[in-house]
Amino acid sequence: MAETTESDAVTGEESFGPEAAGEDDAKAGRLTAEQQERLDLTKIRINMENEKYLQAHPEIRDMIGVFVHQVLEYKPANVLRFAGEFFTRPDLYAAVKKKSEEVRTG
Repeated sequence: MAETTESDAVTGEESFGPEAAGEDDAKAGRLTAEQQERLDLTKIRINMENEKYLQAHPEIRDMIGVFVHQVLEYKPANVLRFAGEFFTRPDLYAAVKKKSEEVRTG
C-alpha cells in the first residue's frame, strides 16, 4: 500500500507508481533502448554459443533423451530423486551409449 504524505493528506490524494513519484525509467527498473538492444544481442550470442556446444557434444542430447525415456517408462513418484540417482549412477556412460545406439539402429 502506498504511503500518504502530509501534502496528500491535505488534498486527499495518494501517489502511486514510479510516474507519480517522479522517478525516471532507470529508477523504475526499465531498460533504456540501448540497454535492451545490448541485452538482446547478449541473449542471441549466448544462445548461439550454447547451440554450438550442444552440437559439439551430442552425448548431452542422448543423455537427456535416455533420462526422459526412463522417467516416462518407470514413472517415479519422486522425479528429483530419480534424476539424482540416474545422473550419478556409475554406469551412466555405458547405459546412455547402449540406449542411444538402440534408438539409432531402430
